Amino acid sequence: MDFEFTEDQKLLMETARKFSESVIAPSIGKMRSQRRIQDEVYSQMAKMGYLGMTVPEKYGGMGADAVSTGIVAEQIARNDPTASIPVLFLVDNAWSYLMAKYGNEKVFGDILRKVAKGEWITAIASTESGHGSDVAGIDTVAKRSGDEYIVNGEKSFISLVRDVKEHGGGFVTVVKTRENAGSRGISLLYIPYSDDIEISYLEEMGREGSSWGVLRFNDLHVPAKYLIGEENRGFNIVHEGFEFARGLISVISAGTALKSIENGINYMKQRKAFGREIATFEGLQFQVADDVAKMEAALSFAYRALWIYDQEQRHGKYSRFYVSKNIAMAKLISTTWGFDAINDAMQWQGAYGYSKDCPEEWALRGIRSFMLAEGSREIMKLIIARESIGKEYMR
Repeated sequence: MDFEFTEDQKLLMETARKFSESVIAPSIGKMRSQRRIQDEVYSQMAKMGYLGMTVPEKYGGMGADAVSTGIVAEQIARNDPTASIPVLFLVDNAWSYLMAKYGNEKVFGDILRKVAKGEWITAIASTESGHGSDVAGIDTVAKRSGDEYIVNGEKSFISLVRDVKEHGGGFVTVVKTRENAGSRGISLLYIPYSDDIEISYLEEMGREGSSWGVLRFNDLHVPAKYLIGEENRGFNIVHEGFEFARGLISVISAGTALKSIENGINYMKQRKAFGREIATFEGLQFQVADDVAKMEAALSFAYRALWIYDQEQRHGKYSRFYVSKNIAMAKLISTTWGFDAINDAMQWQGAYGYSKDCPEEWALRGIRSFMLAEGSREIMKLIIARESIGKEYMR
């Protein structure tokens, strides 16, 4: 067993750390006040190759594996507690990877080259207001008509809607292509942004720099060449994207929580009460110990889950269900323990921790989204239970 990153990954981590501290961290104030990620941050991330870093090298990307992508995600998360830029990073990379793997090379090559340059953004449009985690039960329909699909339906709570609109790109969209077939009638269709898509915006609890909204498709004509994978086989394919995204969320959540613990400890060393630094109080020391132990374990498990994902995707090892279980466990513990650790760090900082100026206040609202995004905690528990007890006992 070797838990060491490779030398290239260590260099990647150091480079990402320096970049995040010098470019991302100083931008957060303006991002929060303007409620958008600054164009300069986009361009600098693109210059570093962090947008579309999972795109294969033949299209101009790094062709990064899941673990390497997680390394960059962690460093970004440590410097943007709001989770706004981490959401951009994880969504763009997880779904660009899936598009590169299953999309027709002649059709998607030019798209992926633009993604790798940071000119276009890739997002995911799966959730519907009545069908959150029930991917097989969606209502959005794509009917084949010659060499195109006619799409009708609505996607809600979609991340990066404004970003895609303003920067270009499109949505990996889950659609129904066969009626009354459940999961066997689901397909994936890449829908480039156009003015024919009606967009409305929603306001998030956190993630101030990100964008969130609703997409409405009314007799939208989409070329059939944008089908990802085979028609009616999208249900299994889309879960590969979900699992990549969940793995990145796990690293992001653990990294954010560990940074919050660090901030809380620094505060405790400076704040005095009853004549001594509050860091000397045993009750707080025990809380720190519990949180550090849990979050270091969660981070290690998150990287292990991404490594398992890589082993399956790149080397054909492990079963799909084994990957699903490990990714689900990583996401469950990292978001649950991470939320509690950040909440503790807020508590250590007293009234300041409750103020809007405290980064842990931003982080608490940001990590809360990850308890729902790309599969709720309840879905993670169902996956773990299914693989632990057996499918025959799931009703």
